[in-house]
Amino acid sequence: MSEADGKVLDAKKFVNNGPNGERWNIVLLGDGFNQFQQGSFQSAAVDFVNALQATPPFDEPAVWARLNVHRIRVESTESGADNPLTCGDGSSPIGGVATTAATYFDASFCNSGVRRRLQIDQGLALTTAIRMIPDASNRLVVVIVNHPEHGGSGGQAACFSLSADALPAAIHELGHTAFGLADEYEYEQGCDKHETGHDTYTGPEPTEPNVTRNGSDRATLKWRHLVDKTTRIPTTRNGDCSQCRTDPNPVSDSTVGAFVGAKYFHCGLYRPVFNCRMRTLTQPFCPVCKDAIRRKLAVTTTPPSSCPPASAFAGSSRFRPRAVAPLA
Repeated sequence: MSEADGKVLDAKKFVNNGPNGERWNIVLLGDGFNQFQQGSFQSAAVDFVNALQATPPFDEPAVWARLNVHRIRVESTESGADNPLTCGDGSSPIGGVATTAATYFDASFCNSGVRRRLQIDQGLALTTAIRMIPDASNRLVVVIVNHPEHGGSGGQAACFSLSADALPAAIHELGHTAFGLADEYEYEQGCDKHETGHDTYTGPEPTEPNVTRNGSDRATLKWRHLVDKTTRIPTTRNGDCSQCRTDPNPVSDSTVGAFVGAKYFHCGLYRPVFNCRMRTLTQPFCPVCKDAIRRKLAVTTTPPSSCPPASAFAGSSRFRPRAVAPLA
């Protein structure tokens, strides 16, 4: 289950917004697609692009114009991914049957004892993308894994499986890999798993733009420019740090504040909104995450003639999402 279990076929640029050296280049690869399933990979790649293009802030023309998208067809010897019968979180695979597959990037579930933590050979994915698209300076590698069970991960190369919620999960993982966003949920395996070691965070200030230790000082809060002066800081508290906070959202869904529980801890870390794509897959990116995405793209790409300068990306209020036609 390695590079010997398949071969790289070809590469194609199918969203072209400018020279590769001046754009963020999303590179989509497939794992677990055999010689007869390359059409399925192509369809999955197009579905991903359509979903991304419809997701704020990527639906803003000034943001979308800073991206290119490539697909690299990779043929695996067998279809699927490794999925063991037992896992540390107590879960079972779909249908209760373990699977083993000889695939090019060695996709496997149940990493670090968590069933949904799907991982691939990140080094091989990166070197494949570099070899096939050598002129891309800013490169985001995403591997689409041909398996119906929910799973994914970020890292140097992101990956996601073809589950029912595949596309929201893929864009969540993109938030990690491309834009340095943290998970905003307050557990690792689940609030019902009674995990230990996730009560209260005591480490240094996180580097990610969407989580913070500072839940009480409005004047120094990372995202203070997006917080209304009438919003209470902290916005929520947790009276029992041995478990997740279960109270409903006390404010409107759009309120930016400091909500307790983030980055796998019940207490000690705060997130910007009650729910965001980095916490719940069905939610949009929050204003803080959207701001971080715009800023990252603005400072790492050369603006097209139709784009505003990087200084225009200073805050989310300057951008009004507009509908973008789906990819043909």
